[in-house]
Amino acid sequence: MQSAVVEILDDHDDPSYANGAHLGARRIQPTANSVAGRAAGEMFGGADSLPPYYAVVTPLPTAAYAKEQGFSFLCIAVLPRFHTNSRHPEVFLSTSDNSVVIVDTVTTDITDVDCRQRIKAPIVAMSFAPNGRFLACFTQSSILTVISTSFETKVLDFDTSEGSKSAPQDMQWCGEDSVVLHWRKLGVLMVGPYGDWLRFPYENIENLHIIPEIDCCRVITDNAVDILQRVPPATAALLRIGSIEPSALLLDTSDAFDRGAPTSDETARAIVKTGMLLEAIETCTDAATREHDPATQKRLLRAASFGMHFSYKDSSSGSLMGGSTSSSEGDGIMPSDVAINFANAARKLRILNSLRDPMVGLVLTASQFDHIGPTGVVARLVAFRRPALAASIAKYLNLPRKVQLFARSAKASAYVVSNPNKKDSETAEEAIKIINEGGTQASTANSGGYSSVAVAAGQAGRPGVANLLLLLESSVADKVPALISTGSFADAMAVATSARDSEFIFFTLMEFEKACMASASDVSKGQSSFLSTVISKFTSEGFNTLRRYLETMPDIKSNMNLLLRAQKSVDAGSLMAKRSHDPEMSVGEKIKVLAEASRIFGLGKDTAFHKAVTDEQIDLLKDQEVLRTKYDTEEVAPTGASLMQTIVAVIHYAAKSKRESHKLLGDVDKIGRKFRVPEKRLWHIKVKALAESQQWPQLRILADSKAKPPIGFKPFAVAAIRGKQSPAEITRYIERVSSGESRYDLYCEAGVWKRAGEEAFKLRDTRRIASVRSSCNSAEVHKMCDELLVRLVNM
Repeated sequence: MQSAVVEILDDHDDPSYANGAHLGARRIQPTANSVAGRAAGEMFGGADSLPPYYAVVTPLPTAAYAKEQGFSFLCIAVLPRFHTNSRHPEVFLSTSDNSVVIVDTVTTDITDVDCRQRIKAPIVAMSFAPNGRFLACFTQSSILTVISTSFETKVLDFDTSEGSKSAPQDMQWCGEDSVVLHWRKLGVLMVGPYGDWLRFPYENIENLHIIPEIDCCRVITDNAVDILQRVPPATAALLRIGSIEPSALLLDTSDAFDRGAPTSDETARAIVKTGMLLEAIETCTDAATREHDPATQKRLLRAASFGMHFSYKDSSSGSLMGGSTSSSEGDGIMPSDVAINFANAARKLRILNSLRDPMVGLVLTASQFDHIGPTGVVARLVAFRRPALAASIAKYLNLPRKVQLFARSAKASAYVVSNPNKKDSETAEEAIKIINEGGTQASTANSGGYSSVAVAAGQAGRPGVANLLLLLESSVADKVPALISTGSFADAMAVATSARDSEFIFFTLMEFEKACMASASDVSKGQSSFLSTVISKFTSEGFNTLRRYLETMPDIKSNMNLLLRAQKSVDAGSLMAKRSHDPEMSVGEKIKVLAEASRIFGLGKDTAFHKAVTDEQIDLLKDQEVLRTKYDTEEVAPTGASLMQTIVAVIHYAAKSKRESHKLLGDVDKIGRKFRVPEKRLWHIKVKALAESQQWPQLRILADSKAKPPIGFKPFAVAAIRGKQSPAEITRYIERVSSGESRYDLYCEAGVWKRAGEEAFKLRDTRRIASVRSSCNSAEVHKMCDELLVRLVNM
């Protein structure tokens, strides 16, 4: 038999739980079948986020194990994960050879517990107790066996063959200490822990289901729901005929007191003398909460009350109701724990009886009420569409403010939905009164309540009521989702923007995109409606948030569509032009991308400059390709080079290709003219590039090409100095520098000290002459400097 464990998980489960499953386990997530779901997943990355529910399927190697061992499996039961050591489910399978195997879903290891000596026939049905400690097994020999889940301790063997020799249709636990079995012709059989049994005649009922619960079970048929519950031992001892338990004696005494019998006082004093009055009071109180009959509840509570009052009046026994406070008058009473428990029990019974009313139909036992808690009861009543009772219970029990607000909001929502013909203002006013407990003034303490009622009003087709209620809502966290649910996306964006909450801004965008996709016939129309509304009606913060998000996407189509619709030609063209920086693009692809960017720039009114520089970049790419083709090398125009870098590369390549150097330098002039490079900048680039590539003859030719170069001769001299040329070559350029001070500085930088001294003398600057003398170690230069200083002094 092939088998697998399927676990349905939701957002309440630990997200890391699935990671601890077996390596062979698969995670199955719901698919987005709608166009809106697919579009939202593509645009907002929904595929990476966890869905609200998903399944973990773990295949089990049971078929191979059964084939290997030579037996078959008859039934299966799963021990929930919160009862196992691994915190993952364990699968119990009964075998045809009277045993049980356990499969660990984490490791898929199979263990045979070998219970063949304890169980004499194959097991055909299994059921775990609510606490996970015991397993009920029904065998082919009609024996009900209760055994511990470790298969070490057998608790019960019960033979059902006298009633039926067939397997039951259903077998479940009733609480933690009895098992309930159902046969169609026999009815329902309840078996207790000591082999005691009760039969309930449900014969020939077509549809019957047994639902196990923590302290009872529910028998559901086509026309009724019954609760089966084993009588608690304390209650059984209390109400048993002829019982002499203290609680039973207290109950009899209370009944006698109600009848006016004079012996009640003596009996009560006898109970006090035994010292068990406290136990009797607590037993009566506890038994009252477990009863379903109101008359019996009152009878037991009267007995407990009688015991407490008798203790209070009898000073010799000490009061069980409480004692005096520290007040000087001594009239204050501090209730004891017994009195508090009694009050709580009475309060609990009032609530349980109201829940058990046929008009409500939420029948709970005392243990179930304690397990769920008052807040859980309020939530279930709201789900049962009983918000008025939920609000009353929340107020009666003085539950936390948020719970009471939740119940009142549900009540107000029910009022709005159930009164469709009233005016919006009247309906909203009445709803506000319910939320504020009769007041009409909005209170910040009720923030969140107005938005939840507004959501219900929007769903009921009352947008006017919703808008009136949302005017009073002060909580952004509640107001934004409420506005979204009513379709007021622009208002939601305005609220999120005013709160400066980027998460709500993005959330509004995401929800609006989903709504547009759901209402459109195809994706393109939905996206068109979405982008148009974001541009025209949403705040600039919403637009910029969407833009920043779309910039992170690998495809720029959506971002381009947004920018073009917003008529932001500069941003759209720049975004397209940036794509040409991709190093993996070919030159042809870059030209196409830039041509598209130029077209986009042409759509704007103030983008003439952007279009012009883009067109120039296209021309530069084409010219670079021409150069590479003409000279058959990448060196002449490296890929991705700018205009200046291209000019420098051409000059550098001229140093390597001597034969074509003249042609290359001519191409430099053509590029400069075509792209209107300023003359001085072009000359500076030429000088620097020729010097870097050691083309000194070409540098000399360039210097001699004009009587007065536009940049002067100083850059030539500096290039020669830094290129460590001969003094004669350096002097050749320095002599043609027009400024005497510049000539002096250049001579000093070149180390031509004599000429530097002569230039200083021409400038009649003794400080410069002295500087030359101190900077040079030559005696000849020192002598010359001294003579020049004397001549300057005598002039």
